[in-house]
Amino acid sequence: ASSTAKRLADVSAKEGRETKDSKRDRLGEEARRLSILLQELRDAHAAFTRTLLWELGRFRAAKEDGLYCALRSFSAANEAHSQRVAAAWAATAAGVAGAGGGVGGGGGPGEERE
Repeated sequence: ASSTAKRLADVSAKEGRETKDSKRDRLGEEARRLSILLQELRDAHAAFTRTLLWELGRFRAAKEDGLYCALRSFSAANEAHSQRVAAAWAATAAGVAGAGGGVGGGGGPGEERE
């Protein structure tokens, strides 16, 4: 039986056909190359994911800093505006009080007008 297998292998080799052993060896080598490639791709994917997470963290931090600065600026501007409005109302109230106590020149409620 082994001499028959050897003859078949010899005939296959002469005809340029691949034998079972050479096919097994070729496929085994291809499997090893694919396994190495797969591991390299996994490593590259992990590194890429780490980089994306780092960049996302930096983006969020920058966005939060920008928002915080904008809110501080808005708060300061709003405080200044509120102070101007309060001063204007105080001046208006003082002017009204100095002019006789109310619109139309009369006194308070229940008092007769001329």
